[in-house]
Amino acid sequence: MPSEIWKDGTVAREFVDARAARVPETRVQLEVLLHLLYSLPRPPRRLLDVGAGDGILLAALLEALPEASGVAVDFSPPMLERARERLGRFGPRATVVEGDLGAPGWRRAPVGGPFDAVVSGFAIHHLPDDRKRSLYAEVLSLLAPDGAFLNLEHVASASGRVGGLADEAMVAHQHAQRTAAGERVARDAVRREFRERPDRLANILAPVEEQCRWLRELGYVDVDCFWKWFELALFGGFRAA
Repeated sequence: MPSEIWKDGTVAREFVDARAARVPETRVQLEVLLHLLYSLPRPPRRLLDVGAGDGILLAALLEALPEASGVAVDFSPPMLERARERLGRFGPRATVVEGDLGAPGWRRAPVGGPFDAVVSGFAIHHLPDDRKRSLYAEVLSLLAPDGAFLNLEHVASASGRVGGLADEAMVAHQHAQRTAAGERVARDAVRREFRERPDRLANILAPVEEQCRWLRELGYVDVDCFWKWFELALFGGFRAA
């Protein structure tokens, strides 16, 4: 069960603790993702994390799935180095590969496959929409029958009003977390930092409903949004048996 990971889950706790100040409900995100992986017809043995960053999501999954091995793909040399450090404790169960998701050539890297599950955590939203859709097709080609693609992602709000509500909810969360950690910071200062953060300009957000439609059109089955908190969503689908 997903909750078992919390009994002695150093990496899982790290996943939650390291992201908690910035991202709400990280524990729930991981629990829902693991629930979906545990529900597969056979235990997932081969995992692929696309846009893996520092490898923290793949590390949490490898701890929860001790019989599995995984491949982390990212294009950033600093992130790749951090991923190698983080995943080193898993030995041959973890492989780190350089690959740029912005072009289909990333599959020519020593990625391997097929995979029982492909995951991604807050990475694909940096790609243009047409490239997102192409990447989803490439992922489907790497999935084994009954395999799952699960994308934990930053998605577009339904309207400007909802987007404003999402921003204020995130500001409130970050202010509460920083205050609880003993930092004396005003809500207005948190709001200003949030709005002026440099990575915001790199976001190319698409509605989760539209992305689910793309998955269905590409041939994924049982597509759904499995969890959502304003502009944060876990969605995906499966390759037919």
